[in-house]
Amino acid sequence: MREKPILLPLFIIWYTIGFILQVFFVLPESLAFSKPAFLIFYSLSLVEWIGKKEGGWKKVLLGSIIVALSTFFVEILSVETGFPFGEYSYSTILGPLVVGVPFTIALAWVGVLLNSLIMSSQNNKTKRALETGFWIVIIDLILDPVAVLEGYWTWYNPGAFSYYDIPITNFFTWFILGALLSYLFPLYKRSKQMLRMNTFIYQLMLLLFGALALTHGVLSISIMSVLFILLAEGKYRYDSGK
Repeated sequence: MREKPILLPLFIIWYTIGFILQVFFVLPESLAFSKPAFLIFYSLSLVEWIGKKEGGWKKVLLGSIIVALSTFFVEILSVETGFPFGEYSYSTILGPLVVGVPFTIALAWVGVLLNSLIMSSQNNKTKRALETGFWIVIIDLILDPVAVLEGYWTWYNPGAFSYYDIPITNFFTWFILGALLSYLFPLYKRSKQMLRMNTFIYQLMLLLFGALALTHGVLSISIMSVLFILLAEGKYRYDSGK
């Protein structure tokens, strides 16, 4: 019998406290560390959980390290040159900057990728790559505009075609990176329990940023988050019923 995950329950507790404080109150300055810690819990809890469920710790850990390093490099490249995401800069809210990028962003990429990877039900890596890219873009459509409102980062020169003043190139890059990085991981069996918990975590992320959008008065993002939560739930019910 495999051991129960330790970090996942901690993430749920941290999420619940953070949700209440950020959505219904003003987060005190003394708890500023909680935002970068949230990203750390999010990513590491998924790494631990998938490793325990699939019994493939080495592959999950190695793949996650490569994801963290490669996305961190791409983030630095984009902050310095504007390619491939677009022109933007980070604040220090998510942690100290390393060459202009918070180190927690690399972990955030790990969490979002693994979360989106398990959402995909395709039985070959190429099709799974495309679906992984789709679920990554879905979550970024909610996350990115709210992150700007929260002051995590700032976009510049979005161009003629933009989404809430975010360049379209950002979403194309998320899709391509997510699809390519998915090849680092094997095709997982995805038990019903694994599907339920993964979908739940994915929905929690949409719920948090959708609720934060509402606190900023951006109703359209909140409505989209609810629709995407329902989409994820429908996907779970379809997959678990097969």
